[in-house]
Amino acid sequence: MTLTVAEEEEEDEEGFHGHGHGSMEVLALPVALDRVGWGPFHWKFVVQCGLSWSCDMIEIALLSFLIPMVTSGPAALPSSTPSPGFLVGGVTFAGELLGSLLFGVVSDLKGRRIGYLASTALIALAGLLCAASQNVETLVALRFFVGLGLGGVTCAFTLLSEVVGSAHRGKRIILSMGLLWTAGGVFATGAAWALDALIPDPNWQWRALVMVSAAPSVLLLILFPWLVESPRFHLGAGKREAAEKTVRKIALANRASAFPRNFRLREPSAPSSRGEGATIARVLFGEDLWPTTLILASLWLLNMGSYYGICFVTPIYFKAQHDNVYVAAFVSSVSEVPGILAVSWAADRVGRRGALIAGYSVCAVATALLSLSAYLPYAALVTSAVFSRASAMASIMALYLYTPEVYPTQARNAALGLGSACSRVAGILVSYLSFRSETLASAVAAIAVYAASVAVSAVLAFLLPIETKGRSSDALRTTTA
Repeated sequence: MTLTVAEEEEEDEEGFHGHGHGSMEVLALPVALDRVGWGPFHWKFVVQCGLSWSCDMIEIALLSFLIPMVTSGPAALPSSTPSPGFLVGGVTFAGELLGSLLFGVVSDLKGRRIGYLASTALIALAGLLCAASQNVETLVALRFFVGLGLGGVTCAFTLLSEVVGSAHRGKRIILSMGLLWTAGGVFATGAAWALDALIPDPNWQWRALVMVSAAPSVLLLILFPWLVESPRFHLGAGKREAAEKTVRKIALANRASAFPRNFRLREPSAPSSRGEGATIARVLFGEDLWPTTLILASLWLLNMGSYYGICFVTPIYFKAQHDNVYVAAFVSSVSEVPGILAVSWAADRVGRRGALIAGYSVCAVATALLSLSAYLPYAALVTSAVFSRASAMASIMALYLYTPEVYPTQARNAALGLGSACSRVAGILVSYLSFRSETLASAVAAIAVYAASVAVSAVLAFLLPIETKGRSSDALRTTTA
């Protein structure tokens, strides 16, 4: 039997036995979220928000199959544009860069939930319309709007982080989102493989692939009515009762016995925004942290660029050798899972900095071996692709853990925003490097550049002056004056 939302809340109310029936407790929102813990509500919410990361990866992974189809061969679209492959990829990332700024403003003014809805609707609509493109120029324009929507994926990440207590906001969220991101890559590769077998006409094959890739975004739109708004946003907007209703709903779903039945959220003190941007800039680039900020910005650029580049060039690389492009791409996509699990173990044992150094070192060796197409057999090249992709993804997860931990609270989002901007720029650069030519020589040259990039990243990670494992970032001395 399916219950409505109201019936679910009524049933939960009957089964919920919070303490403090008679007294009213006044709680700060962070304390309230810590006391509701982590439970069934959050597992469901991880899926609702994390699917946006799957959609992001699906649309990015799609490029590695779509661009060769529409720029060469029997399904090629007419074009008067030089380097059309670069434009299809580069414009997508340019849209993401602009979208991350646009939807950041939308989510702050109208709510994380509205920002999430608008960005997802844009991905779904523009993604489906791509299938009707009659020339490369139209496809490029539509991919820009897909990228614009993908920039709003940050709304989902912010929304999730703002309904989770501090005890569970770090590794649990990162690993959950990382696994869903990887699931998107596996889905895109599997869909391309299946459609290649099922649809013999190349022209209809790529159009079907574009529509299938947009389908998960449509699913997110269907799930939207069950998505709650961030209680932090409601409090900031002066809607205390709405925030309390959301916190109560979380407590009921989690059966949080330690949570008071009668409570009130404390109104947040109005922060002064005067000079806030300058203050954050002084934290990021202050006397103590400016070397770390520059190193991390470089790591986001090099790490994400290498990761995207490996994803893009692998199908072209194996196709140029007349090998099964889908086997190699699928196996390397699946290999991200053990990479994510390995870094979740290593980050708490050798530290975040140690995990970064190890990840980059393995990735540099594996990617360098992948470039030796003239000397290694197919099985060895696929194995190299597996270790290259797994270690690149593991390094990204370690970077996501390390970046906010090294800064005081007020600068963490800005630090992640800086890293996100660097990753979008990296996407534009590697789109040119990966898709400028679809020959084996060009693919090998691109892979060699990616190997050098992660080798440099290993050196930069070694130069990071701070290890954040077991250390409170708020305790770090920073220059803010």
